[in-house]
Amino acid sequence: MRLFDNIPLKLASLGLAMLLWYVIAGEKTSEIGLSVPVELQNFPKELELTGEPVNSVEVRLRATPGVIQRLGPGDIAAQLDLVGIEEGERIVHLTPDNIRVPFGVKVVKINPALMRLNLERTLQRVVPVRPRLLGRPAAGHEVAEVTSTPAEVRIAGPKSRVQEVESAFTEPVSVEGATSTVTDDVNIGLEDPLLRIQVSPRVKVSVKIQELQEKRIFDGLLLEVRGGSATVLPARVRVVLEGPSSAVRGLTPADVRPYVELGTTSGPRAPVAVELRGPAGVSIHHTEPADVALHNVRKGN
Repeated sequence: MRLFDNIPLKLASLGLAMLLWYVIAGEKTSEIGLSVPVELQNFPKELELTGEPVNSVEVRLRATPGVIQRLGPGDIAAQLDLVGIEEGERIVHLTPDNIRVPFGVKVVKINPALMRLNLERTLQRVVPVRPRLLGRPAAGHEVAEVTSTPAEVRIAGPKSRVQEVESAFTEPVSVEGATSTVTDDVNIGLEDPLLRIQVSPRVKVSVKIQELQEKRIFDGLLLEVRGGSATVLPARVRVVLEGPSSAVRGLTPADVRPYVELGTTSGPRAPVAVELRGPAGVSIHHTEPADVALHNVRKGN
């Protein structure tokens, strides 16, 4: 019978197989604990992850010492497939099937085995840019105006976070000791790290520096009648001027001439106008009163 053919060879093969089985069965195993990254696969484009994200999990692995020693950083990962997931709070269970490991490695334990994912819709919104200043202008000067180009930027992120944002801010622009306009190209940022700027992250900030402004009152100035003759009540008025301190302080009452123009007046009252003689930059803040009563009006030719 062929069953008994080549008996020595068959016995040798059987012995070799039994020896190999004993070697494998008797080989020692080792365990190792590793922190492995979490891969969120098929993440929906219209959703945002909020809250504290779980970026890694601790896994306990078992394998032969040789396999354990050959494990590299990229050999193992926790993989979660988010296809079809919807907005809201979702609880995900991690099992050994979610852990990608090389052949011969067994997942013994996962910590944490539960993950809570908070998902929100992506929202975009336009917010103003808020320039920040550093330092103070030179003595006798002040900041008159601060502008940003562009004045607004578009941001994106989780809906609830975007709705809370009032503005984006810039890097500080120094105006220390400045006596004239300061301009600078700076980066812009947002307080919330979950938000993103959708346009260029740089803006141009312009800070207008001017001499300190001052008001000065000239009281009891005689009102001049132009374009004819008339009796005006009251006959004297108060004029309040505003402008750079040095210019305003250099004016005298002779430089401030209040008047009424009969040629452009048809009613019983006329507005008070002021003719200024002196440095540029000074303006009329207001007069008291703003208009006067007219009596015995005779207009000139």
